[in-house]
Amino acid sequence: MFAGKTTHLIGFYNDSPLDINEKLVVKPLIDNRYSEGKVSSHTGLQMTGHRISKAEEIFPLITPQIKEVYIDEVQFLGPYIIEVIGEMMMNGVRVVAAGLDKDYLNRDFGPMKSLKKLATEKIELSAKCHVCQKSAHFTYRTSLTDELVVVGHNNSYEARCKDHWVQGMLETQRITKEELI
Repeated sequence: MFAGKTTHLIGFYNDSPLDINEKLVVKPLIDNRYSEGKVSSHTGLQMTGHRISKAEEIFPLITPQIKEVYIDEVQFLGPYIIEVIGEMMMNGVRVVAAGLDKDYLNRDFGPMKSLKKLATEKIELSAKCHVCQKSAHFTYRTSLTDELVVVGHNNSYEARCKDHWVQGMLETQRITKEELI
């Protein structure tokens, strides 16, 4: 979170030499932050996109002209996204996907581990720790709900370094010291 994933995705889209009719942008229906018909970064950058509830809804959106597909928040599209992306790649479609690889409990987030194996290029970004400003690779949920998926931004989450993530998780009793060993 807050590492610039969507900003990078929008940058790849904008840097592509392809015509707008040759590119498709999708995001999960669950992501209703900012604007429903646009993929939006925390910094305000936007690009028009389709909202889908599951991975297979991408197929009807692909026309013969589509050469690139951009997917934001790919971790929310379920395990079938692996097959969908694999099929697009086998058909010569370039896929650029952005998502969180770990959830707030630091577990692999949905299909991300498998998607990273499928990727031809991986770009890993880091944020700044909300507490100390060091490099942050952990997502700390500030709300106390136990639901795995809670869509939010700085009202629900903070980027944290490992030390401050562990401190917060122990303080909120989401993990125990024994689980850290």
